[in-house]
Amino acid sequence: MTPVGILGILFLLLALYCGTDPFKHSAISEFPDFEAYKVDMPPWEMVPMVRDKDNLLQKSEIKFLNQVQGPESMAFDPLGRGPYTGVADGRIVFWDGEKWNDFAHTSSNRNFKQLIFSSENGGRLIKYNPHTKETTILMTNLQFPNGVSLSKDGTFLVCCEGCPGRLLRYWLKGEKAGTWEVFAILPGFPDNIRTNKDGEFWVAINSRRSMYAHILGLHPKVRKFILKLPISTKVQVLLHVGGKLHAQVVKYSPEGKLLRILEDSEGKVVKAVSEVDERDGKLWLGSVLMPFIAVYDLN
Repeated sequence: MTPVGILGILFLLLALYCGTDPFKHSAISEFPDFEAYKVDMPPWEMVPMVRDKDNLLQKSEIKFLNQVQGPESMAFDPLGRGPYTGVADGRIVFWDGEKWNDFAHTSSNRNFKQLIFSSENGGRLIKYNPHTKETTILMTNLQFPNGVSLSKDGTFLVCCEGCPGRLLRYWLKGEKAGTWEVFAILPGFPDNIRTNKDGEFWVAINSRRSMYAHILGLHPKVRKFILKLPISTKVQVLLHVGGKLHAQVVKYSPEGKLLRILEDSEGKVVKAVSEVDERDGKLWLGSVLMPFIAVYDLN
C-alpha cells in the first residue's frame, strides 16, 4: 500500500474515532441531551484589560494544605469562629482552631462544568423569606448565576452572571426597586462576590477572558462540536481558561468602578480562586479546584 493510502486509512480511522468517541472521553459523553446556547458576550472592546503586573497573589500564604479539597466558599460566624467552608464531597466543615469538623451535609450530585459548557439560561435570582416561608423569583433567564451580595446600605444587591462575565445590580429600595441593570463588565468569568466592611465588592475571577472562549460563547454550534470530540473535561477547561490555571480577584466600588486587581497570572501559588472574603486586613481565598485555602495580607 502506498504512503498516501496509509495516510488515508489513518485519517479515516481518526475521523471515525472522533465521530463516535468509543471510549467516552468527551466532556459531554455522559450527557446525551446536552445542548449549547449562545452567550450574551459583551463587545470585546468593553472588556477591562488591566493587569496586576506584580502578581501580588503569589505572596499569599497557603493554609490547610491537603486538609480540605475544593473549599469553594468561606464564612465566619458572628463570634469570629471559622472559617466555615463547603468542600468537594458535599460537606460543609468548620475550623475550631485545632481541626476541621463536619457542620452539615449537602448533595454531592453536581455537574457545574457541563453547565458552564452549555451556558443554558435557566438561572434565577430567588428571594426567600424565612419568617413567612415565601419564595419570590426576582430575575430569570440568567446564564450560570453564581454569587450574590447585598450592598452595605441594603438598597441593592449585586450578583455574578458567570457565562457572560458580568455583574448585575438588582434594586431593592428606592425609585428603581424591582429593576436591574448591568453593574460591571468583568475582565474574566466570575465565581462568587462578597461585600467588605466599606461597602466595596470583592469578586473572585475563575479565569481571565480569552478570544477562544469569547468566540465559542458566541457560536454554540461550534462549541458543541468541539465538546463532542474525544477530549477530556480537564483539557476542555484548560482550553477555556487560556491554557493554564491562574487566579485573579477584583474589587469594585458601590458605583461599579474597578478599584483594584490582584492576580497570580502564572498560577505559581494560587492556581485558581472561587471566592474572596476580606477579614481583618486579609483576603481569604477559596477554590473549588485546589486542596487548600490561601490568605493574602492587604497590608
